[in-house]
Amino acid sequence: MKAVWPLFAAWLLGVSATALAADRACVIEGNVPVAGKTVAVKDCMEFTAGIPAEQLKASCNGLAQTSAQLGGKAGKVTFLAQCPRPASGACKGLMGQPLDAYYYNLSPEAVQEKRKACETSTAAIKGGTWSNGQ
Repeated sequence: MKAVWPLFAAWLLGVSATALAADRACVIEGNVPVAGKTVAVKDCMEFTAGIPAEQLKASCNGLAQTSAQLGGKAGKVTFLAQCPRPASGACKGLMGQPLDAYYYNLSPEAVQEKRKACETSTAAIKGGTWSNGQ
């Protein structure tokens, strides 16, 4: 039995490393201060192209710090293979990047605001394509 334990531990570590390597998305949840009110936010970013684990972690953790920079607490980050479906809506190809953003628990007005922001192009930033979050 003692000889089996090191093999099991090595297998378990290998599975964990493989699972982490497959993460391409992160859910960011928290409360953001907006115009004197606290707004609960749950968004997910999903990279559609391969991304190094360090870059995924840095991008997600950086976004989670946004609420702290606005005077709230940093958001909670959960790494996943893909964003949960369904969502209130999604922006595919956010800012012309290989990145999809999923938004959850939004009011109809907030969905329309997110859609407009998603589809708007400027000289520097290409707009994305809105979807119903499926």
